[in-house]
Amino acid sequence: MVSDMAAAARPRFDFGLTDAQEARADNIHRQSIVIDLLSQHAGGSQIYQCYSPELQEEFRARMALPGDEWERMTEAEYWPYELSRLGKSHLIRDWYQASALTCGTYGIGVHDGHDPMCKKLDVVNAALCELPWLRCVTTAAQIRQAKRDGVLALYAHWQPVIPIPRNLSAIDAAYAKGLRSLMLTYNRMDNVGVGCTERVDAGLSMFGLDVVRHCNELGMIVDVSHCGHLTTLDACRASKKPVNANHTAARSVYPHARGKSDDALRAIADTGGVVGVVVVPAFITGDTIPTIEHALQHIDYIVDLIGWRHVAIGTDWPLQTPKDVLTATFGAVTQAVGFRPQDRLDLTQDVEGFKDIREFPNLTRGLVKHGYSDEQIKGILGENALRVFEQVCGS
Repeated sequence: MVSDMAAAARPRFDFGLTDAQEARADNIHRQSIVIDLLSQHAGGSQIYQCYSPELQEEFRARMALPGDEWERMTEAEYWPYELSRLGKSHLIRDWYQASALTCGTYGIGVHDGHDPMCKKLDVVNAALCELPWLRCVTTAAQIRQAKRDGVLALYAHWQPVIPIPRNLSAIDAAYAKGLRSLMLTYNRMDNVGVGCTERVDAGLSMFGLDVVRHCNELGMIVDVSHCGHLTTLDACRASKKPVNANHTAARSVYPHARGKSDDALRAIADTGGVVGVVVVPAFITGDTIPTIEHALQHIDYIVDLIGWRHVAIGTDWPLQTPKDVLTATFGAVTQAVGFRPQDRLDLTQDVEGFKDIREFPNLTRGLVKHGYSDEQIKGILGENALRVFEQVCGS
């Protein structure tokens, strides 16, 4: 195995905690089921800098090969897993272990069999299953077992940057591969409904109502993270099972299209669902230097509004890709998938206190600082999300 550069632990964000508070936070974090409802893998851009020069050279040669933007981005995101599978470096495993994350996410596309990005995901997902320290899961019991076994669990969620085909059998096919959470729309309007950055908001289409009903029947979580306001409310009215917004924020704290209004947050809670709070800088603050405290402000507000049992974590950032590669790939398609200049999506910016997965304990430390009880912290870190998973997908 090629040796990696030493990967020092991330510095702790300065919350001014006492020694007793630090010990309490560490104990809670290690004992808890820790779920990231929309994880972007482990490393942000940091992990690529910690590989040996030989592996970095290998990565750059891979990125020079032809392919469309989505394929190249997927290739970059999953490259650290490939290194582990091949026995060249287990750095990504080590970083996950340092975070104490119990369960994150991976992608299974809902598609008609022709989309290159979705086909690429099918290939890399098959390789994920070969990693002995990682387990792809479909039930709540499997998540709990992964915690007991000391392995990382990943559950499959889909963000339809490629709109869901007008054929429910495409959802069936993805379910059969392991998909258990489906976001109804991305930013723009499609044949399911209206996204959060579209010019008008018309809610769910008739087909969109069919999609919600079908997800309920299958045992698949309905997610409304990128959905427009009326689409979100329609989904909450139509669903017979809990609805999540697994990676969003509170629009009342910071007025961004990707946030949810108070009415939308209440509607999600009324279904029994949870709201996962992001650490995407542009979505949570307009400050020049975004920090983890900004994310905690959103958590505090949503807890006060709908109760701590309906709050979770869905970081959605940073994307596991070097910044230059991210700009050349995702940056080339952000407008096409509905991000506008006023959305201020800066692919080069990260939140101080959450620059990669190793800093996940900072969220627990922040919750201790903000006065939450052990039960509340364990709920926000994972038990709330696990409850929804159990209710919709099975125990």
